[in-house]
Amino acid sequence: MSEISEEDRERIRRECIELITKLVHYSDHLRAVESSELFAADGTWVRGGKPFTGREAIVKSFNGPATEYLRHFVTTPLIEVDDESHARGVSYYLLFRHDPGTDEPKLPMPLGAPFSMGEWHDRFVKTDQGWRFAHREVRRLFQAPT
Repeated sequence: MSEISEEDRERIRRECIELITKLVHYSDHLRAVESSELFAADGTWVRGGKPFTGREAIVKSFNGPATEYLRHFVTTPLIEVDDESHARGVSYYLLFRHDPGTDEPKLPMPLGAPFSMGEWHDRFVKTDQGWRFAHREVRRLFQAPT
């Protein structure tokens, strides 16, 4: 394989960060199908310690209440480019969630403590559709008491 230019490395990093941003937005809005399409066809998302492989399984992993509101704050994405078709990364997240029990809650909703804080460990792959997640693992470091 040829050496990757710094310009190409930066482009790949930006595209992977954009992929992270899209997944956060789609999953916060419970858009399971759009979220799953950001994964390679045989991609895996490890959530709650359980792996979900393939887009159909990833869609089914969205099993929370339809009235739940989620918001992730994501920071410090560190993307390492391995070659023209593979990259890996880690980013931190802070998750707030609330279920008002209705599709149209009175805003603003009450702000409680964060639900969890942790890291996302990602492997990215270049596909015919562009960069996709090959593997994403959620590693919770902190969680609100239940």
